[in-house]
Amino acid sequence: MDLNFKIQNWLKERLNRTCHRQLVVISGPQEWAEKETQAILTSINVTESKSLWVGDRIGSAQHIDCTAYRQHLGKEYAALAYNAYSGLNANALMAFSGSISSTGLMVLICPALEIWPTFRDPQVTNGSSFGIHQSNGPSHFILRLISLIQSDPNSIIITPQDFNGRNSYVALPELSRTLNETTPEQQRVIENIIQSTEGHRHRPVVLTADRGRGKSSALGLAAKVLIYRNNKRIIITAPHKKNVEQVFSFAQSDLLRTPGVDAGLRFVPPDVLLVDDYETDLLFIDEAAAVPSSILKALLEKYPRVVLSSTVHGYEGAGRGFELRFKPYLERNNKGWKALSLKTPIRWYREDCLEAFWFRCFMMQDAQPFRIERTTKNNTFNQPNRHSLDVGQIPRIEILTLSSHQLIEEPDLLKQTFSLLVNAHYQTSPDDLVRLLDAPEQRVFAYTHNSQVIGVALIIEEGGAQLGQLSKSIIQGDRRVKGHLVAQNLALHTAREEFCLTKQWRVVRIAVDQRQRRNGVASQLLSVIKDDAEARGIELLTSSFGASREILHFWFQNGFSPMKLGFKRDAASDEASLIVGKALSANALTLVTNTNGQFGEELNYHISRYHRMTDTAMLTQLLTQCHHESLTQDELQQIECFLASKNPFDTFARVLAKYLLAKLSSIKQSSEIPNDANLLVATLIQFKPIQVLIKEFALIGKKDLNQRIKLALLGL
Repeated sequence: MDLNFKIQNWLKERLNRTCHRQLVVISGPQEWAEKETQAILTSINVTESKSLWVGDRIGSAQHIDCTAYRQHLGKEYAALAYNAYSGLNANALMAFSGSISSTGLMVLICPALEIWPTFRDPQVTNGSSFGIHQSNGPSHFILRLISLIQSDPNSIIITPQDFNGRNSYVALPELSRTLNETTPEQQRVIENIIQSTEGHRHRPVVLTADRGRGKSSALGLAAKVLIYRNNKRIIITAPHKKNVEQVFSFAQSDLLRTPGVDAGLRFVPPDVLLVDDYETDLLFIDEAAAVPSSILKALLEKYPRVVLSSTVHGYEGAGRGFELRFKPYLERNNKGWKALSLKTPIRWYREDCLEAFWFRCFMMQDAQPFRIERTTKNNTFNQPNRHSLDVGQIPRIEILTLSSHQLIEEPDLLKQTFSLLVNAHYQTSPDDLVRLLDAPEQRVFAYTHNSQVIGVALIIEEGGAQLGQLSKSIIQGDRRVKGHLVAQNLALHTAREEFCLTKQWRVVRIAVDQRQRRNGVASQLLSVIKDDAEARGIELLTSSFGASREILHFWFQNGFSPMKLGFKRDAASDEASLIVGKALSANALTLVTNTNGQFGEELNYHISRYHRMTDTAMLTQLLTQCHHESLTQDELQQIECFLASKNPFDTFARVLAKYLLAKLSSIKQSSEIPNDANLLVATLIQFKPIQVLIKEFALIGKKDLNQRIKLALLGL
């Protein structure tokens, strides 16, 4: 039986019966694989308009780049061809898998399976840090992917020599269900959303679902009922407006601008909602896992009736971290909140093969947090990649340096490590799994208890010889190379080539099991990382993150100094990005000390321009980490005069600010910051408007503010 006959027989069976969505892997020479793919699409009568081709394609036929996947979200295709010869983008694979309609095919074109792991993937090459050479060895991610494909009973493998696989038929009971119609599950969600506009306030509804479950349609249909029948005003917010296009479609967006009609649905960005006041009967917060917790909390406080919705798993990251971190907050502050979920897919059949495969590939299934039971036993280890610890009588504690090979050879270790990253941080995406297994510049440290991973730290190499010849161009702003985020940023900011030339490790992420936070796990990880870095000749440890009070306390407690605060807020965290550093050599100590001194001066200079409305308590913490000059005798006399007089603080504002900064620089611990220091920073450093100060600090008026400032100064 020749290859063509087998393929045609498979396709004929597929056309005669209802099949699940499936993955088809066409593995072989590129030209042959592309022609075979086109022949399959033609055989099942899939037109260009009903299909999508991702990556290279013979001739001038229509195709898109794999990085353009966001432009095709919300669209559906009967078949999709992905040419891995153009590069494998994990996020794109996950996103595109959700765009294939029921019974459709996802065709993956790739080199012969025996050579694919060593294929020079352009996506991997382009994504690597400048100067970092790819390993000549095989891609561990591709090795794992091939293993999953070959062991999957529902994946089709076609090579020039053979055809392997079978159709996966939809079970008869499932065939009775009509897809893309409102399910009883959705109807219950819609009813609950409608009911949330009545009754008790501040009892939010939280809706979670995987993609394809009808989350957007449920929100849109609920909005439609509320607008048409109840004349309700609804605001929807999300990280990006494009996230909610389907909601508008189901709600019938023509209602938005109807003259003389007060009811309707409108989009407002999250930050605008906080600053301006809007009259609304109901607030939708879509993709809530991607909205910073601080903003979610503020919106829940400001708007009495809120529906939060979030995707559990997806190309853009995971909502698992949202569930673990935010739902406990609701339990404490919003008694009576309601949790809803959508389990049944509406765009494809239950037991869908394609979704199951990619979920398994990218380990997007829910992971359960691990809990430590304390005992009195303690064991030690002496392996080269292991560091034994004695921490609070917890048995068998180790910190391991994990290699890609080790992660592949120990699937359970890989699953635990990646699941922890998924649980701890909403932005952990399929791309992160690829980097975990294949990025040559990345190191992985795992904190384990009885072989269970409860803490993970990811490290990236930066600077050194790789940037040696480019250092002058970088500080002059003529070059910006891939990777080396902190090294280039600090070099450009300070005009010091040394930041390019200094060998450094950047802590990309530290993730700790939710139940084990504040138990010293992350600090122990940093301690081992520091020792390992010093042994390898690394001179500087750095990190860059969205600045918040809790995070600042952690880094300062571990001996890191602030070096640069960004002017703009990060779109994901709504926080200004802060760079911190810790010197591991005498040369690096000079760099860190000088940069920290510059940081203090610049922070004071820029606060009123770029950070006027930034969290005051966080800025106060930052100011304690900077050196500020002492006051002269004349300036001290002016302070005494202000305290003894009835003069307004404006008269002595400059010298009062200088006095405040000098006092803050003498504080060593966050716990030592006086309660009213934030009032002084907000008034004298940030120059917050009087209306804001009155509201934020519960003041009666300007006279009260003047008196509170005097009392605060006396308390310093």
